Formats: sequence, C-alpha cells, structure tokens
Amino acid sequence: MKKWMLLLVFLAGCATAQPPAANVRDGRGYCPICHEWHEDAQMKWPLEHEGKTYRFCDPNCRECFVKTPEKYLQDPRFNPPEGSGSK
Repeated sequence: MKKWMLLLVFLAGCATAQPPAANVRDGRGYCPICHEWHEDAQMKWPLEHEGKTYRFCDPNCRECFVKTPEKYLQDPRFNPPEGSGSK
C-alpha cells in the first residue's frame, strides 16, 4: 500500500505545470549548456539562482550551471534583459 501511495504522489508531481522561468518564453526554452532550444515540456529541471528561476533540459545541464553559473549568465538567450519577451 505504501508503495502505491508513493507512486501516486510521484505521478501527481509529474503532472503539475512547470514554474515560469527566465530562459523559457513563447513555449520554448534555451539551455546554455548544450546550446539548444527545447520545447517548454522538455525543460523539466528548475533551479532558483539570485531570485530568478531557470529551467534546464537535463539534470546534467542543471549541475553544470550550478558549478559555474557566471559562465552561462552572460548569454542573452539564456538570461534575457528584464522586459525582453523575444528570442
């Protein structure tokens, strides 16, 4: 019974909407680690950094960002200026 409850909790979490993110707009997200655009649904690994939420296409990409965020924050596709809504 306990295993079923854990499975249900896990599945419910998978079905929730992703949080808004600075690097996801117009239904697409940019991953600065692999230098690719992905559909919003593929950007599943969120991370909060300096008050902004970013999402990544892969847990390994997320970990690369955690190690050296300053390397990736300069890319305007990933970290657009405030008020920028275009790619």
